[in-house]
Amino acid sequence: MTGHTVQVSGPARLSFTLINLDAASLRRNGIAAMAVRRPGLTVRVRPSDDGTSRVLGVEPETTADLAAALATLEKLWEGPPATVTVSRPLPQHCGFGSKTVSLLAVGRAYGALCGQEPALPQLSELLGRGRTSGASTGLAEFGGFLVDGGHRNPADFAASPATYLRPSRFAQPVPVPKPVVRLPFPPWPVLVLMTNGRHLGGAEELAWFQRVTPIPQEQAQRTAQLVFMGLAPAVAERDYDAFCDAVNEITFTGHFKREQIAFQGRAVEDVLTAGRASTAIDAIALSVTGPACFAFTRAPEAAREWAQSLVRRGLLRDFWFTNADNRGLTLDYVP
Repeated sequence: MTGHTVQVSGPARLSFTLINLDAASLRRNGIAAMAVRRPGLTVRVRPSDDGTSRVLGVEPETTADLAAALATLEKLWEGPPATVTVSRPLPQHCGFGSKTVSLLAVGRAYGALCGQEPALPQLSELLGRGRTSGASTGLAEFGGFLVDGGHRNPADFAASPATYLRPSRFAQPVPVPKPVVRLPFPPWPVLVLMTNGRHLGGAEELAWFQRVTPIPQEQAQRTAQLVFMGLAPAVAERDYDAFCDAVNEITFTGHFKREQIAFQGRAVEDVLTAGRASTAIDAIALSVTGPACFAFTRAPEAAREWAQSLVRRGLLRDFWFTNADNRGLTLDYVP
């Protein structure tokens, strides 16, 4: 299909929590996350008309990242210059996994243009992603709900955990973590909440991460229990009540999650508190450090009214309902 325009669409990632961020466990990181249809990503890649590669439709930071990835893949696959158009971008630094999903979508589309079909974990590693969490990569590949097992700690980890406990951009090259739990997510409505919280990225993210880690080992163990004996079996059994109980426990008592919420301050704390107090909301969470939150409800209309009240109070910028995406990236050839 060389010479055609390739379109790749994919889901956003919502993260429940990172797991092992202590200084004494055998493994570090690990994450529980799910894929949702909206916000989603759509990119188109076609051979360039003038022999110059370019990236269109995204903010400067993402433009630079995608252009660098495209240059790497052009050289690796000896492919043609290409025009990348992101017609539906994911919001940056909001908790949606935008960077990894965007890189993988472009790599998947450009690979098809070149007659290549790279495995997404290998593509992710090649482009410098998955060094902390394998969630965005795994969800791009499979969709649904997953828990990955993080990375095995080397012998010198306990002596210098700050060397290894880092955001993906600043972490040492390692293979992308494999999912140890991978399940289709039930058709429960997901309410995405865009708060007025802060974006966290770059050097500020590194400094924050190293300030709040390592966490106490007993707190990492408790988070692992909430994930593996709370979230995961509830999804497998489609036990909505048990799922909501686990989500709320992570949000309101999880050590690392509380650090993430503290970074956001009142802009997010007030939304989470309002969700906890509302009879329309059964569970509420912050995706990584946000500022996006997400909630679950049995009463969508009542939840919509609740969210609208938060917009009127100035606590939300926007909100919408969506569902889980149980497919991951999809590829089409278009005119």
